[in-house]
Amino acid sequence: MMNLRGILFGLLALGGLLGLAGCMANTQPSTTTQQQKPTSVLFSPAPPITLAVQASVTLVATAIYRVNPASLQLNTAVTWSVTCGSKGACGSFSASDEGGAIVYTAPTAIPSGNTVTITATSVADPSVFASITITIIGPQPIVVSFPAHMPATLQAGSTSQFSASIENDVTANPQVGWSVTCQGSDCGSFSPSATADGQVTTYTAPATVPSGGTVTITATSKTDPSKSASAMIAITAPGPALANGTYVFSFTGPDSFSGMPSFTAGAFTASNGKITGGEQDTVDYEPTSPIYSGQTDYRYEAYSNHYAITGGSYGSTADGNLAVTLQLNQYGTETLSGTLAAGGQGLVANLNGAPGSNGTLTLQTSTAAPSGGYALTLSGGDQFNQYQVTMGGVLNFDGAGSISGKGSELDVLDNAAGANGLQPVGASTVSAPDSYGRVVIQVNPGVNAEFQPVQFAAYIASPQEMQLVETGVQQGLYSTSFEGVLGGTALGQGSATGQFSTASLANTSYVFGGNGVDTHGPLQAAGVLTFHSDGTLSGSLSWNDRSGSQTSLPSTITGDYTVDAAGRVVLTHLSAVQSFLYSMNWYLSGDGNALLFSSDPNDYFSGQALEQQSGTLGVSDFQGNYGLNATLYGSGSGQVSAGPLDLSGPLMVTASGGSAQLSGYADFGAGRADYALSGSVSSFANGILSGSLTGLDLSSPSAAGSVVIYQISPSQGLLIETDGAHQTLGILQQTQ
Repeated sequence: MMNLRGILFGLLALGGLLGLAGCMANTQPSTTTQQQKPTSVLFSPAPPITLAVQASVTLVATAIYRVNPASLQLNTAVTWSVTCGSKGACGSFSASDEGGAIVYTAPTAIPSGNTVTITATSVADPSVFASITITIIGPQPIVVSFPAHMPATLQAGSTSQFSASIENDVTANPQVGWSVTCQGSDCGSFSPSATADGQVTTYTAPATVPSGGTVTITATSKTDPSKSASAMIAITAPGPALANGTYVFSFTGPDSFSGMPSFTAGAFTASNGKITGGEQDTVDYEPTSPIYSGQTDYRYEAYSNHYAITGGSYGSTADGNLAVTLQLNQYGTETLSGTLAAGGQGLVANLNGAPGSNGTLTLQTSTAAPSGGYALTLSGGDQFNQYQVTMGGVLNFDGAGSISGKGSELDVLDNAAGANGLQPVGASTVSAPDSYGRVVIQVNPGVNAEFQPVQFAAYIASPQEMQLVETGVQQGLYSTSFEGVLGGTALGQGSATGQFSTASLANTSYVFGGNGVDTHGPLQAAGVLTFHSDGTLSGSLSWNDRSGSQTSLPSTITGDYTVDAAGRVVLTHLSAVQSFLYSMNWYLSGDGNALLFSSDPNDYFSGQALEQQSGTLGVSDFQGNYGLNATLYGSGSGQVSAGPLDLSGPLMVTASGGSAQLSGYADFGAGRADYALSGSVSSFANGILSGSLTGLDLSSPSAAGSVVIYQISPSQGLLIETDGAHQTLGILQQTQ
């Protein structure tokens, strides 16, 4: 009985459903689709207000519904029509390769009333439409232009791709023809020799530098040969290649993903154009949780990695710079680019074309374990990039694999740890060098010190230099170590270890420069200081931040200084004509070099100082070929507002008649073409040049900026921009 009732209930239920379905089938249709009608027609984007005769424009219009048309498959199509005061001569429509679009071509003559009215009517409901009125004007002159900045220079025999924009050419197939002229017989070639609007042609530069050193590239309209665009490009000889050997490199800059600080140091071996091996350490900020679709709020934490360099290659780029590609085992490749200076010293300005990277490349001459005192500075951030951190001091490697702490001291500026000043260093350790000169240094705090233990990978370039990057940093683990993101440099003191005093600086002058931040944003400072035997100092200063209070010419600066036996120099009571309120600590190497950083909590900057050649230095001493390596910040708006750009490139200097003419180019990396640099400087004071330089403003390359150059010697100098438009600080190094 139970089974029968169950079967009967099932049949009744099925019958009910069948009856309901039958009732619905007999009802008059009233679906949502049939009830929906378009409410309007919308042009997007807005059509032009004017159009020249015979010119064409792509138009897009869509019927608009109160609901999402895609969800109900509603008809958004429109039909097109045109009317004007000259019946039958209002223009025409043709198909477009863009979905939902139509191409309208204006009439061959201006119609009566000077206008046409174009109407888009809904296919679903012809009572719904939209109209626009366009004024038809007479023929406009053809304009040919280069849509992208043309390079300032190309290397002989290299290739580069160009394109031209063509406006107001109403013919069926607008084209430009490409040509090149120079003072020689071989000026280069194009393939193809004619291109349509925006189409790319490949230019091959002449195999050798032509007489005069330049070529002129011209794109000429095929329709109207009187319309063209031209650009002059310098053709340069192939740049110098790396000599075989092992090189220590380092660079710092914003991480390409997070935009936060990152530091890398390493070494590779170069042999006949190939990279045969090496290693590197990198520390940066990485997301602490998996990246998933739609995630926008990341939390970042410090993390370090050690990579084996398993191969790669190196050579000259099309603009004559040096490019080194490194294979990081299974982790992909990275490419360093920059200018090669004298003595195998490289000025590294870009990593993988990303803006902001800046560093050095040095031929390794020794991998001997560090011994004696090393002056050092480091900068970066804490574990979660909440506070900026700077460190500077002296480490005395006074034992085999150990640092006793005697003769060692460390200044730490870390608001998170409450450290602001000189800290004692406790017993610390250093590993034995590996085959590429890498050691690991563990720095431990001394009694009552206010900093945490910190570990660095150091790459030895020579007894006088090591490049440092923090290592041993892991995410998600509680640690009593510092666990931040730091990078920097150490300079060997050699026989001067522990022997410093006021006499070490008295009656000498040092040129210094540094990058950092203050309450206004990015900060750059440069100048020259003369140290007197009575513990006072005087000199000239240029600085630039976003306060707008900097001066275009150097200001006089005075102050006091003290020197301890370890080589720590404290500069106090610094005062200038303008409100330069910063104080500094310097750490001497004993061979005419010093590292420096700010020593107050209102700002963070670090840099280097180099002893100025004694005697007279002027504009006549500044001539020849130099490499420029600089960091550039924008004014807070435009294309460089998001962070720094770093540039490198050659600068040729010709001195005559009391001034020096500068010409060259800047490679900003990140896929940008080179920008021409030109300007002039003259003597402002002994060892100080002032003048202007164009090419540093990417949004207006012809705009001139004020610059000051502090001469270290005829082969070196520091350049700082001193106007309010941008901030640029860089080193000039005589090239090979």
